[in-house]
Amino acid sequence: MRSPSVPTDEDRRLQRLAALSVLDSESEPLFDHLTALAAQICGTPVALLSLLDERRQWFKSAVGFDRHETPRAQAFCAHALLADGLFEVRDASADPRFADHPDVQATPGLRFYAGAPIRLDDGSHPGTLCVVDHRPRQLTEAQREALSRLADAAAEALMMRERAQQRVAPGVLEQPFDVLADIAPLGIFRTDARGRQIYANARWQEICGLSAREGLGEGWARALVPDDRVTVLEHWRSCVAARGEFEQHYRLRAAAPGGATRDVRCRAQPLLAPDGRVRGYVGLLEDVTDRNSTARELRESQALLDRTGRVAGVGGWSLDLQTRELVWSDQTCRIHDLPPGHRPTLASALRFYKPEARATIEAAVDRGIQHGEPWNLELPMVTARGREIWVLAQGQVDWQDGVPVRLVGAVQDVTEHHRAAVELEQSRQRLRALYESTPALMHSVDPAGRVLSVSNRWLERLGYQRSQVIGRLVEDFLTPESARQVQELHRVALWRDGQVTDCPIQLVCADGQVRDALGSAVAEFDAEGRPLRALALVVDVTDDLRRRAELAREQAMRRQMESHAQELDRLLRERSEMLDVLAHEVRQPLNNASAALQSAASSLAGRGERQAQERLMRAQAVLATVLAGVDNTLAAASLLAGGGRIARGDTDIDTLIAVTIADLPREQRDRIVVHRHTATRTALMDMSLMRLALRNLLSNALKYAPGVSPVTLSVLDFDEPAALQLEVADAGPGIARELLPRLFTRGARGGTGPESTHGLGLYIVRRVMDLHRGQAELLRTGPLGTTMRLTLPQDDSRDA
Repeated sequence: MRSPSVPTDEDRRLQRLAALSVLDSESEPLFDHLTALAAQICGTPVALLSLLDERRQWFKSAVGFDRHETPRAQAFCAHALLADGLFEVRDASADPRFADHPDVQATPGLRFYAGAPIRLDDGSHPGTLCVVDHRPRQLTEAQREALSRLADAAAEALMMRERAQQRVAPGVLEQPFDVLADIAPLGIFRTDARGRQIYANARWQEICGLSAREGLGEGWARALVPDDRVTVLEHWRSCVAARGEFEQHYRLRAAAPGGATRDVRCRAQPLLAPDGRVRGYVGLLEDVTDRNSTARELRESQALLDRTGRVAGVGGWSLDLQTRELVWSDQTCRIHDLPPGHRPTLASALRFYKPEARATIEAAVDRGIQHGEPWNLELPMVTARGREIWVLAQGQVDWQDGVPVRLVGAVQDVTEHHRAAVELEQSRQRLRALYESTPALMHSVDPAGRVLSVSNRWLERLGYQRSQVIGRLVEDFLTPESARQVQELHRVALWRDGQVTDCPIQLVCADGQVRDALGSAVAEFDAEGRPLRALALVVDVTDDLRRRAELAREQAMRRQMESHAQELDRLLRERSEMLDVLAHEVRQPLNNASAALQSAASSLAGRGERQAQERLMRAQAVLATVLAGVDNTLAAASLLAGGGRIARGDTDIDTLIAVTIADLPREQRDRIVVHRHTATRTALMDMSLMRLALRNLLSNALKYAPGVSPVTLSVLDFDEPAALQLEVADAGPGIARELLPRLFTRGARGGTGPESTHGLGLYIVRRVMDLHRGQAELLRTGPLGTTMRLTLPQDDSRDA
């Protein structure tokens, strides 16, 4: 505790105190009345009239306090003597001067103190009239004024006592009470030991609307509202009977007909004689009608503010800078997910803010306390339930006599607003990114065509600096023909119609390159219809035009190729037709010659001319070889010209084999041995082509098989996948090794001399099988013979 300083007039003060001859005197009713009035007016449990000498604080009168004196070093009143007027400590536990005082540390501890110095006629202060409470609080202006007046009354009583000590008996000291009561701002009354009223001051008469005589005894009850009379009288009588304190709120009837009733608060304390007997009561009557009305209006206002706060989501708060007491409105509690009425500390309130925002709000509060700076901050917060929200925290300083006394402010949940603002900013960023990445070029011009603003994309595409563009005519960046069209056509239409769309223009780049574009613009006018500016959107179509030109060229080339293909197809058809004619014209004479030779050979055989017959038969064999070669040559030409199209049909397998063997020379037919390993009767194929392929395999096998050795034709089928297989096997010497890599290619020949071929046989076999989506393959070859296989698929989905 900080010891108070010694007053500058300490010597004179102590001399006057000694002259009063009041220290250690008996209790006196007048001073007891003053302390009782002080306690009642200020609403405190303790009231003291203290006098301070050089070493102690002695109490002339005490209400609610059981000590007669305390050390001066511990006296709050010693500080009050130094004050210029009323000295008030709202919360001693938060005041560094008194926080460690024994009475503050006690339980219950002293929290509130208010003392008014007693000022005598020579200006000295012998002591104070003070009130004390065990909870933090502060006096109203009316209470401060009343306490100061009672202190003045105590000073007058001390001086009257000083003068009366030598002139009158002690009982006369009660007379000044009537004088003091007449100047008091509250209604004051006294009763006898039975509780019957014997005195009422002027203010009491004014409040009750009764004269002093009318209020004597229980006459004061006539001022009560009838509904309250029985209750008030019963309570008064029970307090008198118990010699206890009386306190009650009740209503008084209106003084005039039609007037409003009055709300009053009455408190009375018993006056005890030295032997403990009740000598009577002294009481206060306070008109609280206006206060109650104000309180009701305040409650209604607070309720309205609370409802408004709930609707608007705005809560209020205040921080007493002396007591450090923080008060939240109900809406502020709701925002923090706390029950209404919660009273946080400043530290706990700050902890609701996220760590990264805590330093900001703490710094704002400190600046508000130290320098009176207001703040308006949007900060993240975590509520008592763990919800993450954003709040708008506002605060400012309240001043009193040039001194900051409290901080007040508001808090509002702006989570949705913050989220919308973040989304808006993100949308702006996306829009900015979209704007910068769009292929369109943008600029604005005034009515004369001077460039006011230009986008970065515009500058980037054309290769200019912003300083080279702003303020110049847009025609400076166009070809002469485009500039003329803008001046004569597009600009006139823009200011006439308010917009133009897709106007073809040519832009000149900084490097002299010309780019084709389409320009659109929207005009802006003032309230009087005068042109202000136009916003233009330019789409660079240079690359589009180039691609269109390339596409047109490609389409022309494709049409030309299609024409060439049609012409080639026509030529192929003509060649195919010619081959058909040629086949007929060549094969028919050869067939006729073969038939004539056969007839002649038969005729000579009947005559016994064997030598001539053998010659005719050799000629017929040569003719058959020529006919087979012609067939292969025509078939190869037909396959090359056919375009890969064949006519597959359901063909009898035995018929295919029969007609193929019939195509062979008569003397060779008996060498063909057919082995059927399937019951399948038909297969899908182009019979003429398969006949040609099978005949070529059989002819090759017969040609290279020794003597009259047989050639085997095996017929097989398979289900997975469905296919028909034809295998031709001979007992010949096998195929030369060097021929194997090109066995099925055109021109591959297996021998020399008169029996060599043009190498079309196996090539035709492969092409026929390719057209059937099948396969021709060499299974095996060697000194013991050769086996060839044809695989003919029977799956319709594989048709070309």
